[in-house]
Amino acid sequence: MCRSGGLHTLRIMSLKLVATGLWLWWAAPWENGNDRWKLVADQSSVTYGKVIATGERDAWAFGWDILGIAAWLPMADGPHRPTAFHWDGDRWTKSDFPVERGDVGSVAASGPSNVWAVAGGSVLHWDGRAWTIVRQAPDTTWALAVIGDDVWIFGDHKAWHYDGAIWSESGVSFRTLRVSARSASDIWALDADGPFVHHFDGRTWTRVDLSAHLPKAPPPSDDVPPGPLSPRLSAITADSSGIWITGEIGMSSFLLSQTGSGWHSEDTSTKAGRMGRDLPPVPDSRGGHWFLGSTDVNGYDSALAHRDPSGHWTRVPAGGELTSLSAVPGGPLLATGVIGKASGVFRNHP
Repeated sequence: MCRSGGLHTLRIMSLKLVATGLWLWWAAPWENGNDRWKLVADQSSVTYGKVIATGERDAWAFGWDILGIAAWLPMADGPHRPTAFHWDGDRWTKSDFPVERGDVGSVAASGPSNVWAVAGGSVLHWDGRAWTIVRQAPDTTWALAVIGDDVWIFGDHKAWHYDGAIWSESGVSFRTLRVSARSASDIWALDADGPFVHHFDGRTWTRVDLSAHLPKAPPPSDDVPPGPLSPRLSAITADSSGIWITGEIGMSSFLLSQTGSGWHSEDTSTKAGRMGRDLPPVPDSRGGHWFLGSTDVNGYDSALAHRDPSGHWTRVPAGGELTSLSAVPGGPLLATGVIGKASGVFRNHP
């Protein structure tokens, strides 16, 4: 072989090695997430489900498996089998529900041994060892709250309360959309029919009209669809720092907050992007909050948005579509979704 031919061959081999290296460098992060989000549970059944951290080394991810060929047909919805995966600080393992069919609805917990879920028409409880059916779920179950040993289920103008021993039913003057609680005598609920928040002080419910603090009209936009033309409240978090409510009008998102000096409103569209997942703000254990924002007008290309206690915002693209968000106390964030070729549960170290 002549020298020039040998050099040509070496150049081709070098280019191939470089190309292979570049491909491996590009592909490897997308097999397991990316440089910001690492896949920790390769489970496609929870991709569009929920994740909830219940302790420093304890978390759950909920979703569903599709059953049968009929579920894949156009316009078909199900049947589904609800699924749950448990993280013990080291690994994720499947923990079967004692129900065979249905989706996972609301989930809530007050600790690693007190996790509640509504799935397959049943109210389910995890006591640290196994899932059990506690009771049949009301037909109109919309929200679930767990505060210590107290459990609240909310529906269409009704509430069911479990005090650790017995269930009781009561009527409420509103249809509950979302709920969050700081104690058994400090519960906050969003109204499904208007811009109201309702507060329970342990004895009675009081309605708070938020209309004076809401945007009056959506900002001008050429995007289609235009989104809600009147303000819509979507999610709520009540914690030691205050009350935090997200909402949407048109293609714009906003945040309402009460931190001891009345209610305040801020447009979050340029700070966090559109927050279309109706996910509650996630406390960061330092007085700030995490939000699942986006980089596109439809809210599909997710971004992790953070608001610190002083009101300063930062936003970092996720590189994929995230569908739920939770924070391990004193630790990382967990999310469900899709990043590149990976889907399931991801961990982020912000």
